[in-house]
Amino acid sequence: MNRFFEGIVDFLEKNGGAEKEYRDVYLYAVQTVAVYLFNICSGLAIGALMGETVNCIVFLAAFILLRQEAGGYHARGWKSCYVLSCGVLVLTLFWIKESFVYQTYITVAAAVAAAAVILFLAPLEDENRPLDKQEKKAIRRKAQLIAVAEMIAGTGLLFWDRRAAYAVFYAVVWCGAGCMAWVVKRHFKGKFDKSHELKGEGKDEKRV
Repeated sequence: MNRFFEGIVDFLEKNGGAEKEYRDVYLYAVQTVAVYLFNICSGLAIGALMGETVNCIVFLAAFILLRQEAGGYHARGWKSCYVLSCGVLVLTLFWIKESFVYQTYITVAAAVAAAAVILFLAPLEDENRPLDKQEKKAIRRKAQLIAVAEMIAGTGLLFWDRRAAYAVFYAVVWCGAGCMAWVVKRHFKGKFDKSHELKGEGKDEKRV
């Protein structure tokens, strides 16, 4: 699959559509677009198979809209990302299809908690998405507005279509979970890097 993506970038370079010095950036962009399209097509197929096509579309639209601004955890490699995305969608659609006591209260409470996380943490950058102060400020405001808008939309939908409301709320929930996963990943990565540095310093001292 990586060869396929590299072939696309090679084609763009040969035809003047990409600059060679930014090859890694273009490669990342091509991979991201391809994964998004593949995930969306797979998601629609899953929604159709589970008999929840409309709510699947509602969830995907709300999730992608918020996720691209808020940021969050990124799995290593497109395969891991694909499996994780499909798992999240299946769990969400199962939740939407089910009906039990206090389901709405649990859904709203989880969404409120996740929205608070997004309002506090977003936007989250990664190695492929460094942000300066001005960018962070602008994107933070967009992420906050989208999160609030989706919470309002979900609340309104509760009085019209409960399952559609759950789809919107769980878009917020999973985005919030992704933000928390990002924080945990960074925390342990920082500890690992620090430990690795200390071990390196200890070896240098022994050599001296």
